[in-house]
Amino acid sequence: MVKRLTKSDILEGARKRVNLYIKEYDAEVVIRPLTDGELTKLFELLGEIPLREDGTPDFSKIGLSKNFELLRHAAAIGLVDPKLTVEELEQMRFGVPEFIGMKVLEISGVVRSEAEARKKGER
Repeated sequence: MVKRLTKSDILEGARKRVNLYIKEYDAEVVIRPLTDGELTKLFELLGEIPLREDGTPDFSKIGLSKNFELLRHAAAIGLVDPKLTVEELEQMRFGVPEFIGMKVLEISGVVRSEAEARKKGER
């Protein structure tokens, strides 16, 4: 018998917390997955998003500046500790906000992890 989905199950997703090690700072931050509503608003920044055959976004076909903007916004929404704005994230070392944003999107189920992509032969 299949388990019935409860309201608690649905709301648990955004409560998940993941410690993420940032080697450039030799420290950890805490991130969380984004909700469907947050992802919808985030993707509105890009306009139309090209998709892979499996329905996941193909960020490789998005312009670099738009891609970086999306990842910084994802990081700003998904960072729990420390909580930073997009403007504050832009003050970080090069590539760190985008790394955080990509990890937020991974735990949100939007993009595959590097390990999953290698298994599928996408990298």
